[in-house]
Amino acid sequence: MRGRYVVLEGGEGVGKTTQAELLAARLRATGVAVEVVREPGGDPFAEAGRELLLGDLPRTGEAEVLLFNALRAQVLLTRVLPALEADTWVVSDRSRLSTLAYQGYGRGVNIDWTRAVCDDTVALCPADLELVLQADETIVQARRERRGVTDQFERLDDAFHQRVVAGYLTEAAAAGIDVVDASGSPAEVAEAIWARVQPLGVGGSSPG
Repeated sequence: MRGRYVVLEGGEGVGKTTQAELLAARLRATGVAVEVVREPGGDPFAEAGRELLLGDLPRTGEAEVLLFNALRAQVLLTRVLPALEADTWVVSDRSRLSTLAYQGYGRGVNIDWTRAVCDDTVALCPADLELVLQADETIVQARRERRGVTDQFERLDDAFHQRVVAGYLTEAAAAGIDVVDASGSPAEVAEAIWARVQPLGVGGSSPG
């Protein structure tokens, strides 16, 4: 048996971290072993890189693409693959689409090059399911204000974040990735996510 690898994507304030934890809890309630990882991060080396990426040291967008993917390779090989091979599911808060959206669309790094770097990296361990969470801009803004600024990306202007959202939607449409309306309550959003996860083989469903 092999676990399943589910990635939740989306811009700031859509509730990815909350939904990753809710999904993991629901999977565990069905008897499934689950690990939750985040990008960047996931093991000691990648967490150290996270501090660098989310900090304020000047860098190029190209350097961000390469470092995000280096840390992604680290967590895929040290956390995700071993878990899947041990019949444990993995729920990830962000992966390749975040690099495409933030660095490709947001920073303006060459999108074809960015996509190629990301695709080469995730080929180490492709996701079984990617979902993009998207919420109304006014709802997202209110959530961001309640949470406060936590890293250098959140301090970037509204135009940057609008490009990021457009990037997620463009990439999702091109790849046939479901976009989940995250404007509702956490419970409502969790139900929408669960409906898309069940076909992977939980809660009485057979793998699709």
